[in-house]
Amino acid sequence: MTHQDVLSLNPKYAELGFGLMRLPSIEETTKMVDMYLEAGFNYFDTAYVYGGSEEKLKQALSSRHPRDTFLVADKIPPWMASDRKACDKLLGESLKRCGLDYIDFYLVHSLDEGNERNAVNGGVYEWIVQQKKKGLCKHIGFSFHGTTELLEHLLTVHPEMEFVQLQLNYVDVMRGKAGELQEVALKHKKPIIVMEPVKGGTLASLPPATEALFKESSPDSSVASWAMRYAASLSGGTCLLSGMSNIAQMEDNLKTYSPFKRISQAELEIIEKALLELSKVAMIQCTYCKYCLPDCPENIEIPVCFNLYNDSKRGAAGWNLQGLYNAITEGRRAGDCVACGACIARCPQKIDIPKELETVARHFSN
Repeated sequence: MTHQDVLSLNPKYAELGFGLMRLPSIEETTKMVDMYLEAGFNYFDTAYVYGGSEEKLKQALSSRHPRDTFLVADKIPPWMASDRKACDKLLGESLKRCGLDYIDFYLVHSLDEGNERNAVNGGVYEWIVQQKKKGLCKHIGFSFHGTTELLEHLLTVHPEMEFVQLQLNYVDVMRGKAGELQEVALKHKKPIIVMEPVKGGTLASLPPATEALFKESSPDSSVASWAMRYAASLSGGTCLLSGMSNIAQMEDNLKTYSPFKRISQAELEIIEKALLELSKVAMIQCTYCKYCLPDCPENIEIPVCFNLYNDSKRGAAGWNLQGLYNAITEGRRAGDCVACGACIARCPQKIDIPKELETVARHFSN
């Protein structure tokens, strides 16, 4: 995959990108990097705020492979970019951590209404254009978690942005408003980097009745592969980011792309049936990004609490979920939330976190 491929406006399907948000040990990460490159892929996605990710990229990738054999996408957090001096510091640290002289695709991270104001106030848009002129980044864009109206505004007033990264998966497109965001990007002729195709892993582990629909149709295919193929088949998608966190997930994704098969109309009908079945189970739409954690004054284990709750709702067998919940350090469980609301603004999924923590607390107190 070349720069031109990633910025193509008419791809046959979205190529596989390696999302580096949730990585295992450096030893396993290194094996995964080598497997991915050997399979013919080369797009690595990290961010300043993905704790330890940039450093692992340097250890597993940039210090071991020639620079012209891989592409790196990195992101500047607008909530930390108060002025151009702060922007310079953030970029400098990312380059050093990654062991790079330049970044191929540099994004303004997680834009919504609040972070858009931060980006404007910090002069981030003007600054990032200058970094491209200096050669410190080759292409510029942004990742997005806001409204359709905001995306329309951004792509209208910032035509210099070359691509947009959107959360597109069969739940958010077929039951949410993500399809509207896709249409806006297509209207403005902006290539789409697809993120969260498996919705933070929630579409890889489904309730038994839902999973059975997929297995009946294709016994040898993983549930996650259905989500991957759906998202990679969407119009405008050029690269599909999968946040792979172990070798088994890497192997499964490489199998999905060996060779890639676009989702069919018959398979879309199966996905529709799966969504109807899934709607019977009330789960919290957390993707385990952990963006909420730094703002929690009580250090609540928010993603862990939500994951345990979702596993319980899925009917996960063989796990003592109540015991795992009780093992969370006292004072950091769902019921210890003080409902300050500081976490809500940081959540890309727009979850009412205090309200959902109440739900979790009630569930595990019964």
